[in-house]
Amino acid sequence: MAEVLPRYPRTPHLPGSPGAASDDVWCDWARFVPEPGRAVVTTLKMDGANTTLHRGGMYGRSPTGRRRPRQSRMRAFAAAVCPSIPSGVRVCGEDLTVLHSIAYERELPPFVLFSVWVGDGCLPWDETLTWAATLGLVTVPVLARGPRPASPGELRGAFDQHTDTSRDEGFVVRDEQGFTRAEFADRVAKWVRAGHLESESHWAHWGIA
Repeated sequence: MAEVLPRYPRTPHLPGSPGAASDDVWCDWARFVPEPGRAVVTTLKMDGANTTLHRGGMYGRSPTGRRRPRQSRMRAFAAAVCPSIPSGVRVCGEDLTVLHSIAYERELPPFVLFSVWVGDGCLPWDETLTWAATLGLVTVPVLARGPRPASPGELRGAFDQHTDTSRDEGFVVRDEQGFTRAEFADRVAKWVRAGHLESESHWAHWGIA
């Protein structure tokens, strides 16, 4: 029987995220990683295309999405990585092989990993790092790691200190431990700066190979 491949969950915005659109969803901070003493990992939000790699190939946010010419370089990269991914494991990250809304001036890897899923569960961050090393992949840059702060505003410090706040898109915070797909909205959230969409048209419509 063929493996059922799920759509990647929609990531809610943190309260106060200035880059949220009218149709975006919001994180309820009171429910976000509520366990006492639980740690969170804050990573740089890269301006790429959400992409999942698995034993049988790759897909964008949805496994039923149509193929686009711009995916050719990513598909070539995936062809070298996917045979090493065991059945039932999904490696999720950002495809950085084409220009999106932000023209990065620094050199980028073709793909940066941000989560690994086995079945319905997202693995803890330390296991994610192990998978990255095993597959020879780069993870998204870590800005901070530590106890869940009392307010989401406290997460901004690491972004302001370690990034180019006029160029980088924002940050993502996630539970350091593993969680299920059903818990996703209370375990992962993002903050996006205002005005990060700088291109005149959305990159997904560009005929870039």
